[in-house]
Amino acid sequence: MVRVSPPIRTSGVMFSLALLLGACSPGRIDYQHTESPYDAFQDHWVPFTRPMHADITGNPFPIPQDDFNKIVNAAIQAKGIAPSPNGYRVRMIFNGAPTNGNYICEETGQTGDTAGHSLGSRITVSAAYCRGSDTMTFLQGSVDDISGPDDPRLQQYLRFVTTQLFPLPEANPGDQNCFMANC
Repeated sequence: MVRVSPPIRTSGVMFSLALLLGACSPGRIDYQHTESPYDAFQDHWVPFTRPMHADITGNPFPIPQDDFNKIVNAAIQAKGIAPSPNGYRVRMIFNGAPTNGNYICEETGQTGDTAGHSLGSRITVSAAYCRGSDTMTFLQGSVDDISGPDDPRLQQYLRFVTTQLFPLPEANPGDQNCFMANC
């Protein structure tokens, strides 16, 4: 019988769980990047235990921007946690031009009663976890065939995107090719 060390067993379970959760998401993540100042030991549990605030640009639905902002802010929270304007900041751009993590946190979102508009059946999102104007993590993704702002699949996708902005710490960040505990 082969004995597997606890770190390898834990890594295997977490990897399997990530694959399972990713397979259940209605959309996809096309690109993800973590900046070096991101502290996974401190921040990973934020989307499960702390209030957050989504700073939003764009609106893929014909409803006022403020209404869409409320829907997104409610969707990204863990059950039982209310959105807070003083919470951890998540920046989201819907159906915007392709961007990267360099500038996304320097901008603020949109508010008001101007209605959004659809760009077709695909909704794209660029999202970042921001500390002030600094990007900690960044991702780009998309989701297809959402029927409207109250579609449970949209809410599930927004929650998935948010949790992906707070990744687990790497077992050994100094060696990306190492998968053994003693590397």
